[in-house]
Parts: sequence; structure tokens; C-alpha cells
Amino acid sequence: MKIIRGLPEKEREYKNPILTLGNFDGVHLGHQEIFKRVVKRAKEIEGTSIAITFDPHPLKILAPEKCPSLITNFKEKAEILESFQIDILFSIPFTREFSSLDAGDFIKKIVVDKIGPKELFIGYDFAFGKGREGDTSVLKGLGESLGFKVTVVKPIRVGEKTVSSTLIRNLIKEGNVKEASVYLGRPYSISGEVIKGHGRGKGLGFPTANINFQNELIPSEGVYIGEILFGEERHKSLINVGTNPTFGEDKLNVEVFILDFGRDIYGEFLKVFFQEKIRGEIRFKTPEQLIVQMQKDLKQARDFFHNRRS
Repeated sequence: MKIIRGLPEKEREYKNPILTLGNFDGVHLGHQEIFKRVVKRAKEIEGTSIAITFDPHPLKILAPEKCPSLITNFKEKAEILESFQIDILFSIPFTREFSSLDAGDFIKKIVVDKIGPKELFIGYDFAFGKGREGDTSVLKGLGESLGFKVTVVKPIRVGEKTVSSTLIRNLIKEGNVKEASVYLGRPYSISGEVIKGHGRGKGLGFPTANINFQNELIPSEGVYIGEILFGEERHKSLINVGTNPTFGEDKLNVEVFILDFGRDIYGEFLKVFFQEKIRGEIRFKTPEQLIVQMQKDLKQARDFFHNRRS
């Protein structure tokens, strides 16, 4: 997948472009359905599958106080889009000046004049342009007048719930990463460099990797079963999100105890996958009580992975 930061170049020609556009935060099952249909249609007409997104998120510019914690950063979003075989990803810088474009100007001057899509696939709740004035009906009207087809992709439902970024975000905040993974189509993950901590885990018999996380959205405080990706290797892990109240700290940390792993990985980059929360954060009276609980957590994690294999 080719990533282009900035506006499309007018002189560039794209063969039979099939396009989608949106913020795609979380790249959940609903977004994935759109990407599948874009790629499928592009292949049918020997065309080019193209996605347009905006960076930063528009609310970070227009109303920072209303912008939610994002589920995915741009790097993660791009990696997932690439896995769906999108040919080109445009990341358009979102500025106040750009936000002043009305819906018609955005579609005419950027989408049509610079890309010229044959078809455009969008989500059912998509809105764009100044004041979000351009909804799906407006876009269909523009498509008819400017010569491209618009397909509105219906919402994806799982059981009684409609998949949405808001639903997933709330579940992650609650620590319900297991249910969130159903709507994401994958475990929720964060990533960052391993940095030196206080070294208490090693003294307790549970050496942990402290993650200098880069993500905005962190699951609620507690202990989770999960995995880490180190290079190309995945390793079973216990993940602690919290402030270490037993030792009187107040800064939020993410620490990972990697099962059956003894390597020094300071300075390395890890991706941490959350699969299930097993308990909330507890303030223990003594380090010895913490050790007893950590041993119980470890047994629960081993049982989890054993049962998953069975």
C-alpha cells in the first residue's frame, strides 16, 4: 500500500479509482466491510482501491475538548488498511482552513478533480464538509451530478449491538477488552518502547517490561491476560494497568510480565494485545500479599492459554 500525506496531485492519473473516505477510528468490523467492498470492486474493474482519511482527527482542531480518546493512531490505522489490500491511502492534513470547505467544494475540488472516482463507498453515518453538512443523501446527489456512483454500506450488527467506534471506545475504557475485540475483529492493542521502571517486579519474582505507551486510549486499571509482539514473535503475557497503589504511586503505568521469557529488552518496541481482564487494581497491605495474588494471576493466565489450545 502506498501512503500519500497531503492532497492528491491533480496531474496524477489513477486507473478506475474506487474510493472510500472517513476517519475510520478503530478500523472496526463496520470499516472493514467497507474496505472489503472497495477492494473487491476495484479488482472487478481492474481499478485502484483508494482510502482517504484525515490527520489529525477533525475534532482535535475544531473542538479539542470534545475529541474522544482515539482507538488507533495513524500508524496502526495504516497497518490495518494495508492488511485489507487497499492500494493507496491518502492522509489529508486537517486544518481550520481545510474545514471551511463546504461539502460540494470538497467533493468537486479534491475528490472529483484530483482523483475522479468511478464509485465511492461510505458508511451509513458518514458526514463531511463545513459543519458536517454533507450527509449520505447530499453525497448521492453530488455523485449523480458529477458522474460517480455512491454506495452506502449498512451498519454491521453483532447480536443486539451496532458496531461503532463509540461502543468499542466505551468497552475499552471499562476494561471489557474481550467484548471490544468482537467488534474490532482483533484484540485491542497498544504499543511503545520498553523503559526502565523501579525494578520492583524483579524483586518480587515477576520482572516486568514497562511500556512507554503511545496510545490515547488505555483500558481501565487492573490485570489482564494478553500477548506481546516482540519483533515477529508473540509471547503469552500478564498485563498490569495501574498506579501501583501498594507502593504509593499515582502515575498510570502499563507493565507486562512475559511468561517463560528471560531476555533483556530495554529499549525494544513492543505491541501489547489485551485479551481478557481478570481483576481490578488492588492495594495490598504488604508486598507478600501482592506476590500471593500475582501467583494466582499467573495460574489463571496459564489456564487461559491451556484451555484456548484445547
